[in-house]
Order: sequence, then C-alpha cells, then structure tokens
Amino acid sequence: MLTGNLYLILGCFGRKDGDFVSCPSCENKILKIDSKIEHYNEMMDYFETCRLFDKPMFEYNAIAHFIKNMRDRFDQVNKRLWSEATYHIFQNFFHTHRTCGLYIKLILINDEETLLNEKHDEKGIFIKAIDNQKKHPPKLNLRLLRGKR
Repeated sequence: MLTGNLYLILGCFGRKDGDFVSCPSCENKILKIDSKIEHYNEMMDYFETCRLFDKPMFEYNAIAHFIKNMRDRFDQVNKRLWSEATYHIFQNFFHTHRTCGLYIKLILINDEETLLNEKHDEKGIFIKAIDNQKKHPPKLNLRLLRGKR
C-alpha cells in the first residue's frame, strides 16, 4: 500500500530562444489519487497499461488522449473527475506549451514532506532595519532558503 500522496502531474520542459525565456517550465498537480477515490483499482490498472509507473509520458497526442480517457472512464458518481472549465484549461495548456515539450507523470510525496512544505508556505520572512545605520537588511544564509523549492 502507498505510504504517501500519489499525484498525477502535467508539465512542460520550458522554452528558451537564445537569452529570451518564453517559458521557464512548469508542473501542475492535476489529480490527487488515493484509495478513497472511486474507480481506484481501475485507475491503477490504466496507469499500469500506460506504463506511467515506469516512466513519464512525453508524446503530445498520447498525453491529450490520456487526459480524455481519464475523464471519460473515471468520472466520479456525484461529480466529474475534472470540471468542464478545468478540462478546457488543460486543453489550453496543451496548445500553449506544445513547443515546450509536454509530459505527464506520477509522483509519490511522503506525508511528512507534504506537512513540512505546507508549514514552510504558511509564513514569510520580513526584514526591517531598526535604526538609520542599518538601512541594508542583514545578509541571509541562502543555503537555508535554497532547501525550500
């Protein structure tokens, strides 16, 4: 049994033309999959058939077909897997980022990692100079901030 949260991720690799960055790359969690979701076993079988447990999917048409199949096959009883508006956002993402190179993959995030990331996201850092001599904020140890991505 899984010991964390399984997510379906839709992303792109980004695009850079010389020094101009058209897209810095992005990843979107489009579906959280747990044993409470309806059709869980069928979804796992479909992911196995598509070999998503082995490697990400990179082919544009295969990704578009995969999303359409997920929507058609695994809609929930009381609601859709993705709303109509969300599905249109996915289609817009496909068209916009086609030249970046798309991918869809599964990732497993441990519960402890998720809790730590949520705690770090709650608070920001505010630096304020106390007197006129300290107009520049103190230097921060960037290694501490770098661990949070």
